[in-house]
Amino acid sequence: MRFPAFILFALVLSPLRAADPVRIWERWDGCTHLAERYYDGDSFQVQYGSRPQVIRLYGADAPETDVGLGSRIDEQAAYFGVKTVDVLRAGGEAKEFTANFLSKPFQVVTRRKIAPGASRTDRFYALVERGGVSLDAALISAGLARATTEAADYPDAAAGHQRALQLRGLEAKARQERKGLWGKAARSLSLTSLKEQLLPRLLKPGATPAPRTINLNTASTFELEALPGIGPKTAQAIIRARPLKDLAALDALPGFGPKKIEALREMVGF
Repeated sequence: MRFPAFILFALVLSPLRAADPVRIWERWDGCTHLAERYYDGDSFQVQYGSRPQVIRLYGADAPETDVGLGSRIDEQAAYFGVKTVDVLRAGGEAKEFTANFLSKPFQVVTRRKIAPGASRTDRFYALVERGGVSLDAALISAGLARATTEAADYPDAAAGHQRALQLRGLEAKARQERKGLWGKAARSLSLTSLKEQLLPRLLKPGATPAPRTINLNTASTFELEALPGIGPKTAQAIIRARPLKDLAALDALPGFGPKKIEALREMVGF
């Protein structure tokens, strides 16, 4: 049997997983979203034929929306480097994203493998596509899901492995570009770094403890942007100019002048 190209390139495969019981892959065309039922970004109900079906996406794990799933929310918060409240807010954004994606008829590819979860109704792992775009890749690219290792036992191991790498690459790109929940992580890290610089002075104005210095030659983009007067463009200019020997080297970079350099004197090192 020849499988459609969509199936070959949309499946995520982990060759190290034990094989699942053999099932026949099915493609459901013309599915619609049952938006009035409970759902979130990666798990939802669809209407195919006369019976509703509950679907769980392969390849993508969206932020939770149910406050009762405490341990899951904590784990996701740690993964993205954000607060639990950020996870719940992003879960709402992912839910809306999925609803928009499913607002027109779409295709589901599944073999009815049961996905675990708190729901009392069986839900099946599946791939969802509309107009040549897969929902798992779209969520990950928007920074509203992370790539997962949940895999399909599929005959074409090379295609499955390639797809897994592609999803991880989309996640890395979303993180670098600070899309979705990754953007909240960037702001959180910047604020934390800034507090480490300023709190010793604010809490003990009479004392003279030296704030933690940031090494301009090794600092991350987030750490650089926590410094006064340093924005994304200036941070990138610093990174491109590395290695820097001293503060005087900053004078050659765009956006720097004597006052800005002097303001950094006690905050940075090399």
